[in-house]
Amino acid sequence: MYKKISILLKTLVLPAAVMLVTGTLGVGTWAQAATQSGNKIEKLTPSMSYAEYQKRYEKYYGDFTAQMAEEGNPAEFLLDDGKDLANKVVGSKGKSCASCHGKDALQLKGAATTFPKYNAELKGIMTFPLQINTCREKQMGAKPLKYESYDQLALTMYIKSLSNGMPIKVSIDGPARPFYEKGQVAYYKRQGQLNFSCAICHVQYAGYKARSNLISNNKHHADHWPCYRLKWGKTGSLQRRFRGCLKNMRAKKPPFQSEELRNMELYLTYLNNGDLIQVPGMRM
Repeated sequence: MYKKISILLKTLVLPAAVMLVTGTLGVGTWAQAATQSGNKIEKLTPSMSYAEYQKRYEKYYGDFTAQMAEEGNPAEFLLDDGKDLANKVVGSKGKSCASCHGKDALQLKGAATTFPKYNAELKGIMTFPLQINTCREKQMGAKPLKYESYDQLALTMYIKSLSNGMPIKVSIDGPARPFYEKGQVAYYKRQGQLNFSCAICHVQYAGYKARSNLISNNKHHADHWPCYRLKWGKTGSLQRRFRGCLKNMRAKKPPFQSEELRNMELYLTYLNNGDLIQVPGMRM
């Protein structure tokens, strides 16, 4: 009896789970591809170029996203609050962000273009939100902001918006290289009950449909966070999006600003080098 149930699960549940996401991946392909182990990167053929993906996107969605942009982005309401937070004196040292970086912290223009980056004291990758909290604790004597809280997202968004229109120029040279490679391994790593990876969707099947949405490809994945997402009905970070995908894969979700998520953010942001920062963004 148990043997029959096991066989039924293998022949029905797993292939169905895969096809739920891509609508195209069959049992044989799934079995053949599930060979990754350790730190090896599973070689996947990109589904299409970004230009091809963009044509498919425009054909599928039409001018829907352009109409949304004209009506305004709800995340923009956080910008004024973020500006106020940058000028607010907090902590035991009587300082604000503006105390070190000028009125409205305007001297931080361009700072977001190089994040995430390697930090020698941390001996790992420093993300922009983590840098803000580090400054609050060490320079201002203030409590760190809870990740994904309103104030944390507002302050991060405001300071990153000072770099809008500037190209991303993340470095993976020197001591950053091992963490970039770890981030790449994490991106290609199959995990969870569905035995999926980030790359299966966003490399191998980008441009195909997952339910009613097109699966996006890696270009422009990291240039617009924090952003407003229609599914959430609120503003969130790139790491929240990572955790959401991991949940969909039925995999363990690392905590915000964990090493795994910071490394993956470095990997994905490096792929977007040259793209212009555009904060806040808006997504489905």
